[in-house]
Amino acid sequence: MRVCCCSPNCAKWTTLTLSLVFLVLGILLAVLWDKLFQKIMNHELSVSSRNTKGYKMWKETPIAMYLEIYMFNWTNARFSDKYPGIKPIFVEMGPYVFYEHHIKENVTFNDNHTLTYFNKRTWMFEPDMSRGSLDDLVTTLNPIAAVVANIVKDEHYLVKKAINMFFEEKGELIYVRKPVRELLFEGYDDPLVDMMSKLNMSSIKIPFKKFGWFSERNNSVTYEGVYNMYDGGDDLEKLGLITEWNYEHVTSYYSGKCAIVNGSSGELWYPPHNDDKVPIFSSDMCSNVILRRNGSGIHEGIEGNNYIGMVDAFDNGTHFESTKCFASGMPTGVRSVSACKFNAPAYMSFPHFYLADPIYRHDVDGMNPKPKKHTATLMLEPTTGLPLVVSVGFQLNLLMSKVDGIDMFSQIKTTLMPCLWFKQKAELSSDLASAVKLMLIGSKLGTYTGFGLIGLGVLFVLIFGVLIYKAGWRSSEEEFLIPGIDNNS
Repeated sequence: MRVCCCSPNCAKWTTLTLSLVFLVLGILLAVLWDKLFQKIMNHELSVSSRNTKGYKMWKETPIAMYLEIYMFNWTNARFSDKYPGIKPIFVEMGPYVFYEHHIKENVTFNDNHTLTYFNKRTWMFEPDMSRGSLDDLVTTLNPIAAVVANIVKDEHYLVKKAINMFFEEKGELIYVRKPVRELLFEGYDDPLVDMMSKLNMSSIKIPFKKFGWFSERNNSVTYEGVYNMYDGGDDLEKLGLITEWNYEHVTSYYSGKCAIVNGSSGELWYPPHNDDKVPIFSSDMCSNVILRRNGSGIHEGIEGNNYIGMVDAFDNGTHFESTKCFASGMPTGVRSVSACKFNAPAYMSFPHFYLADPIYRHDVDGMNPKPKKHTATLMLEPTTGLPLVVSVGFQLNLLMSKVDGIDMFSQIKTTLMPCLWFKQKAELSSDLASAVKLMLIGSKLGTYTGFGLIGLGVLFVLIFGVLIYKAGWRSSEEEFLIPGIDNNS
């Protein structure tokens, strides 16, 4: 049996060839892999095509989201007639937890790397996760009466007297006591709604037939309005940023920079890297809220940047010059959304007036802000922008104003009344976290492999040098001739 044996020259040239191959491949991987992988990852993270993973996750959210709602029960409301100056006392009820699901409808791809779409939200009550029943009765400031009083407060005295007569005829009180289900999604009938729809007043435009804080919103495609958003196809740094809302880049509800439509909708994010702030656009506020960088955290083994709500989120120019365009004549810490919500005297804040002027907590009893519970928190993976943890809560308040000519409001002290607060919660699931980890490792795997091949190439160069040193550089192979054969024959 013949054994094929590599000659010294063969060994030397094979070693040299392998070293060159390993070195070239290693250098190419080390230099080009990161850019190539980043290009592939950017494409998959974008929503520029219906086939990308980013689009499929954005189109219908794959992770479980929950909406926690806490109601404020006005326990001494029945004494407000006898003791108009009495301080309102509130007791928090809940949470009433709803599973929340988002589906993007009527998605249109535009030539300028933007998408136009509607956001359809669906809520389903989760009794096992809730503390209380939807049949729980809650006493709260009469929202319709407060809206009517706010709308007509500057009208002629005779108009206010006419409104007052209607209030008396219908037996309206300064408060209502309703089950949670009616105050939230189902809504309830109120004769004031019919009255306002019949009044020929340009300032009164009520867009609902029943009143409920989330009435006519569940399963609605159009309620939140139409969004226009960057798809990230040409620049991932703009992915998810809202550029227009209801076909406008600037709203009419605020002035200056506060009127500009920008920020993420909260579901899809550009890679924040080490940005010190991120904006969230809210259709409920017709504006955005800024969250600021506050360290980092780990979720499911993935490190992310933490962003939280700070004092400037609901500032009105008291602390920061840039927020003066949100000024509404109220102490800092709340934002008027009246113009955004059919002239209702509505204000948004953090829960329990957290980070707001102490006057709001002084005017009512029952507010107990806790940073751990009431801080808006968002954790983003800095390389991909994927949200790891979302826990963002806001409070809805109504201004109970003194209005001469309307008896129920003529003797009271003007007070900002808390009605409810809600928190949206979501966490990246373990299976999706595993996929994210592979993605993050993949960005480094090729580079590390490249350096490994370079190392092998250097090793083979050293072996080549050893072979040269031991055998010398010869062109003949005489020392390896088979014994017994004459070398000169």
